[in-house]
Amino acid sequence: MAGGKETPRQKMIGMMYLVLTALLALNVSKEIIAAFVTLSNKLDKSATIIANNNEGNYAAFDKKITTVKAQGGDVNSVKVWQDRALKVKDETAKIVGFLLGECNDMIKEVEGVDWVEEKDKAGNITTLKPFSEIQTMDDYDAPTRLFIGGDPLKPVQRGLDMRKKVVEYRNTVASIMATYETPKGKYTFKAPEDLKDLKAALKTCNPDDTMQIAAFMRSLDLEEQITIKVHGEEEVLPWPSVMFDHAPIVAAAAMITALKLDVKNSESMATEFLLAKVDVQEFDFNKIEPLAFASTGYINQGDSLNLRVMIAAYDSTEVTNVRWGQDADTANNDNWKPATNPDGSISLRGDQAGMHKIKGVIMVKQRGVDVPKPWSFEYTVGQPMGVVALPEMRVLYRGYDNIVEGTASGFPPDRVTLSGSGCSISRRGAQYVATVGAGTREASISVNGQKEGGGSVNLGTFKFKVKGLPTPDVYLGGISNGQSPGLSAVRSSTRVSCRYDESVPLTNVSFSITGGDVSVDGILKKGKVGSGGTLDAAATQILAQSAGKQVTIMVNYKGPDNVSKRSALVFTTR
Repeated sequence: MAGGKETPRQKMIGMMYLVLTALLALNVSKEIIAAFVTLSNKLDKSATIIANNNEGNYAAFDKKITTVKAQGGDVNSVKVWQDRALKVKDETAKIVGFLLGECNDMIKEVEGVDWVEEKDKAGNITTLKPFSEIQTMDDYDAPTRLFIGGDPLKPVQRGLDMRKKVVEYRNTVASIMATYETPKGKYTFKAPEDLKDLKAALKTCNPDDTMQIAAFMRSLDLEEQITIKVHGEEEVLPWPSVMFDHAPIVAAAAMITALKLDVKNSESMATEFLLAKVDVQEFDFNKIEPLAFASTGYINQGDSLNLRVMIAAYDSTEVTNVRWGQDADTANNDNWKPATNPDGSISLRGDQAGMHKIKGVIMVKQRGVDVPKPWSFEYTVGQPMGVVALPEMRVLYRGYDNIVEGTASGFPPDRVTLSGSGCSISRRGAQYVATVGAGTREASISVNGQKEGGGSVNLGTFKFKVKGLPTPDVYLGGISNGQSPGLSAVRSSTRVSCRYDESVPLTNVSFSITGGDVSVDGILKKGKVGSGGTLDAAATQILAQSAGKQVTIMVNYKGPDNVSKRSALVFTTR
């Protein structure tokens, strides 16, 4: 198929071949050879963009099936074309996997390691490691040896097979696209061996398809013999020789990447052709909004709620046709009444406590006919009441951030607030913090619910005793008051701390030690406790001599109220 007017693709191939020949003649640097890595990356990025578009086409078949189901139609009218599209997808994965496999074998020849990065579930190669990691970028022996052999005019079968398999892929997909049967007749297509005979082959196709099938066939027109010009003289070479003869390995890899891009582009043409064959009349929508709803609007603690979040699509130019009934009326649709609001919204009152059920239909146009679609909703009207829970204790402590929670039956959490008398209330996330000043002996907390229409209602007021924080225990490591630890345990303990034991339910109270003294009966020398509870050298020394003696550690500390206090730890060492 040499001679004649060259296609843009043939011109590009000829130009790349000239560039490769010139680069080899000049013995160019690896930096210039590495420029082919950039070219390959750009081609691969384009292939990825096309692949994402193709995935969108495949997903579109599922969307059309959903539309047909909603309209009560026959989903087989879509599946027959979806099955063809999936065959195209499978064939594409195979040929891309084959091309990447050839590229992997070529790189493995010089690198000595497998270059495969990812495979799909069927075992087809989908991704290779970056070409930038190839160490011998300028090696041109491997591509020539694998795909050409010793005579560029007579390439080895492996090189010829690469073109052959791509052409076979093209012909297979074209047959998938063009061979089908309709009530109007049966259409077939058999790819010709030479594209010069394409016009005759298209005569068995659906006349409406011929332009698209012809364009698809030409998208993968790989000439067996390619005419190139070298120094003004024409030379005819087999396809593999133009692609790979004495091409640096990264240039050969870029050629294969370009071929993969051609395949993905052809896949896109095929999937768009098949998708256009699905004639599905969809709903008329001009607005799309997110919608979250549940069968009930009220649950008790410990129960679960099934919330459905969906996209609602509708035609805002049409008046919504809704009919509905409540409670006893749900049993007889003759008693249902139309919604009075143009947007179909229904105003529900909460006059009676308890659970209520709504049922109805909404009319949806399908192929110009109103079709009733049933719906239902349940909601609960609760009796307003308030509850205060103080998780840590039933008292408030001075100088401490007391965590309190407020709930109100019949009111969602975002419409429940707390207020205090004798204490200050502030919000912290989903909870509240109550703080009490010095001198206060009693405080109260009120629960307030905000009504839908505005205003608030007091749902209960609860009184609390106010106390100072309990005195913490002093510890030397893990040693507490009254214990009789061994000398080794005393010597290994290097820090003094203040904290509550398990009898005090407050878990988030911290104390800081500001100083203190350490003494041992019978030893005149004293030790010091530094800021943070560290022991000085003297304290460590006398504790090491405390066997059989009473140890007293007196510390100064501050709690959350920032008031300085003193406490002691006394124990006898065994």
